[in-house]
Amino acid sequence: MDTIIFQNFGAEILQRGEQYFIRYDAGEVVVQMKELPINESDVRRAQLSEKDAYEVILSAEQSNRAR
Repeated sequence: MDTIIFQNFGAEILQRGEQYFIRYDAGEVVVQMKELPINESDVRRAQLSEKDAYEVILSAEQSNRAR
């Protein structure tokens, strides 16, 4: 079961068991919700400001591409 632990700056942070995910709209013209895993320090950072949330999303996207 997902628990939303933060919702602001155009992103949601979810906890699913022991894992954390950031969910955001990656679409340009139409809504395209994307969900990527993040670590606990990114959870805290994404809650600080819109800029920090955006940087966490960019970092998660890069990590996801590297896999």
